[in-house]
Amino acid sequence: MGRGRSQFVGTAGQYYVAYCLSIREKHAVTTMGNAPDVDIIVAAPNGSKTLSIQVKTSRYAHRPNRYGYELREWDVGPSAPDLAHDNLWYAFVDLQEEETQETPAWKPKVFLVPSRWVANFVQKDWSRKMFLLRREAWPLCEEKWDRIDAYFRDEEETLKWCHNVPEEAKDWS
Repeated sequence: MGRGRSQFVGTAGQYYVAYCLSIREKHAVTTMGNAPDVDIIVAAPNGSKTLSIQVKTSRYAHRPNRYGYELREWDVGPSAPDLAHDNLWYAFVDLQEEETQETPAWKPKVFLVPSRWVANFVQKDWSRKMFLLRREAWPLCEEKWDRIDAYFRDEEETLKWCHNVPEEAKDWS
């Protein structure tokens, strides 16, 4: 994908996350841009609970040395500092696309992150709203699809994960 095609990158990320949810037997509906801060709605199998997901996708989010840290970064948009809800999560997708590849030969990585983490990190006065996820925080959210079932079951550990921002994910600038 060439430069200037960000809508295709974003759409690819949304469909990839919907695919990942579907193969895990989750009811996932894309909003097709009709909800400003929600890209996918996921429902518990019995319909008793829902989870909203905002998808942010990068062709290559990995930064081996940014601000002295190994991290991944994504643009999150101006509303991010105001969105801190336990039932709203981000799915940060790193397509891991190499600039030299003509044919995709990579497997995207998905980081499921509670919106409270993002709202805590991103500052309202930043001109560009970016979420930076340090390597230390990756094990807390990388490919953690089981967190969705745990959320639907109201498991205490996952509810705490949604509500509390760990030190590894706090603003460190």
